[in-house]
Amino acid sequence: MAAKITSCFTFLKEALILPALNPKLFAPVLLLFAVTAFLDPLAHVVFVRPLADGMASRLTEINSTDPSSAEYAKLAEKLMETEEMKQVGKRMVRITIAQFTVGPALGLVKQILALFAASTTYSGDRYSLAGLLRELVSGRISLKGPSITIAVVGALDFAGAVLAALRYQVMSGRLGWLSVQGLVSLIAHLAYLCFTVIALVGVAASVADSRKCRGMRALRQAWRLVTRVRRKEGLVLVVVAYLGPSVVAPLHRFALGYAKRSMAACLCLVAVYALLSGAQQLFSLAAATVYYYQAMESKEVIDALWLC
Repeated sequence: MAAKITSCFTFLKEALILPALNPKLFAPVLLLFAVTAFLDPLAHVVFVRPLADGMASRLTEINSTDPSSAEYAKLAEKLMETEEMKQVGKRMVRITIAQFTVGPALGLVKQILALFAASTTYSGDRYSLAGLLRELVSGRISLKGPSITIAVVGALDFAGAVLAALRYQVMSGRLGWLSVQGLVSLIAHLAYLCFTVIALVGVAASVADSRKCRGMRALRQAWRLVTRVRRKEGLVLVVVAYLGPSVVAPLHRFALGYAKRSMAACLCLVAVYALLSGAQQLFSLAAATVYYYQAMESKEVIDALWLC
């Protein structure tokens, strides 16, 4: 029994030692993850929070004034017409646009690089980052399969977000039962978590076998592996995907709490958070890749997939 339980964690052990097999590739990929994880809280601390604090102080001044007084009208008019407030609005718009354009693009690049790093290293190749990029740009390593799968995952994720919003509107408008809403929210959260893991394994499958496994076919295969064939390992992967961000997230909130006390301490804590967050994301992608490879190397798994 203990041997069976230990075997469920074998792919995690392989994923942990995978970067040590090719540090010249994984080190810059980890650095990319850490830098991008650092940029978002840095923008919040340096740009967003000062703007929000300035706006809050002005609103506090207005709220502390009697609304029926003439001074209140003057303060409100001054707040709306001042050039400073117009600049604040423009900066907030620029930051929002950057977050919704640059952020997803960097996320896509990180995911593809990490999955190809894990896949090529596990297969025995020892590329450097420059060598891997040359292979990807030249087309000797195909991006078509994972690109299609990531696009399908994005479309399904967007559809899920729309359905979640509609579900919230319906329940808040008609049912209004707190216990029912909590249960449905819990089920929706678990379903989203499972979908996240299946999407990870599906994209890893399209990286490992881009010609035969892409799009919905890759996601179906990942679904069969996680829910029917390698259930115990799939459950472990779900737990890892849930616990990883949950363990690192409190440090992010703790770091931002130091912004008003000491900017230097805040940035140091944010840097530590960014490194841990990048390592956790990279480990999750490597674990999904190793999980897929080890599953497909088993004859019993291949036979079971044919029967599904």
